[in-house]
Amino acid sequence: MKHPQVIRRRAVALAAILVGLAVITTGCAKIASQGAKVAVRAVARGVPTAAPFFEAALNLGTDAPVGKTLALEGGAKKGNQPGLYGGSRNSKSCDKNKLVRFLKDPGNRQKAVQWAKTLDIDADRIEAFVEKLTPVVLRNDTLVKNHDYEEGEAVGFDALLEAGIAVLVDTYGKPVVQCSCGNPLRTFEHDVDSADVTFDGNGRGNGKKWKAYDPRKVVKVEPVAEKQPVTTYELVDIEEKDAGLERRAGTDGAQDEALPEDPGDGKDPSTRKPEVRVPAVKGRSAQEATQILEDQGLRVQTNDGASGNAAPGTVLGQDPAADEQVAPGTTVTLTLAPGPSPSGTVSSSPPPVSSPPTDDPGTTLLTALANAAVRKSPSSTSPKVSSVAVGGQYPAACYRYGETTDGHGSTGGIWVQLRLKSGGLGWVTGTALQEAPTAAGLRQC
Repeated sequence: MKHPQVIRRRAVALAAILVGLAVITTGCAKIASQGAKVAVRAVARGVPTAAPFFEAALNLGTDAPVGKTLALEGGAKKGNQPGLYGGSRNSKSCDKNKLVRFLKDPGNRQKAVQWAKTLDIDADRIEAFVEKLTPVVLRNDTLVKNHDYEEGEAVGFDALLEAGIAVLVDTYGKPVVQCSCGNPLRTFEHDVDSADVTFDGNGRGNGKKWKAYDPRKVVKVEPVAEKQPVTTYELVDIEEKDAGLERRAGTDGAQDEALPEDPGDGKDPSTRKPEVRVPAVKGRSAQEATQILEDQGLRVQTNDGASGNAAPGTVLGQDPAADEQVAPGTTVTLTLAPGPSPSGTVSSSPPPVSSPPTDDPGTTLLTALANAAVRKSPSSTSPKVSSVAVGGQYPAACYRYGETTDGHGSTGGIWVQLRLKSGGLGWVTGTALQEAPTAAGLRQC
């Protein structure tokens, strides 16, 4: 018979071995769970989900092909990365007003409640929330948490959205709405490598892999820091080769500015020119402010502000704001006190419109309902020469119907000719003005 102390020592050793095995087993289980795959359903471009919040017939938004080659390497991307998204000046890619009208309809109240709950907002704040969203087009197959509407509830599922799908992104760069169906989106909660994508053809996919699918180029979008919301998106122009667009957050594309280079050209971001700090020029004269900004490698354009007590030509505001970090060559818009500019004012804005002056001295004042571009000719594709600011009053000369692609049409909407502070003439769409141009005492040009 063994001594009791020997028995106790062996029991302690056995217990230690069992504890060690338990630790090893638990650790393996944890490692295994970290590498586990997550079922992800493919959502093809132009194919509705199984139970969308919006029917396709509502024409809330349209997807667009972006080419066979996916844009960026896969992985997690910040929502403000240049070239992550694409876009065009076609504001119909996602109709924010139609989205709001649908959700505010009393007959759709339950959908609105579920839609808002999914995005962590109050249903009564939907309009204010949507107003800040920006329409873009995915340039990579993108992982998200999608949501169908089934039996009065928002039902979430992990999804891979095909490149070319139009989405609305929030102020932190995250996709939050799939435009074609209005489904609310959230961030994919897992690692990119954990996605196990299925092309099952059950209404959430098209039954086969799309041609450009490459698991090595699948991305997920992570939000930028809350203290640094996105103010401007650098988009690849999906309608024009090797071109880029600068889109201010919350706008629909009609006010996009051309970028000097394609932000999705594949260049290593570290090789790009360093950003510059925007100087503070508020309160300075237009001439002085322009010189300061151009010395920093920035471009300048001006618009007329609302009336006030400042001397004519004084800078009332600037966009981007002082101290923001921007790319070299970025255009800074200066809002100037109304009145004739001081002689010798330097401006890098495009030259004044070449249209001949009209007999009408342009004394009819119209109020701007929105910030809008003033263009060289009555066409949304014409070069921008200035802009109007919401609430500002501007002298109008006459109106005419906008140009169509063949140059003859009467379907291009009504445009109003304004007299610019620079002494030239420009055109702004009549929808941005308070009164119908034909009823405001204006003659036709």
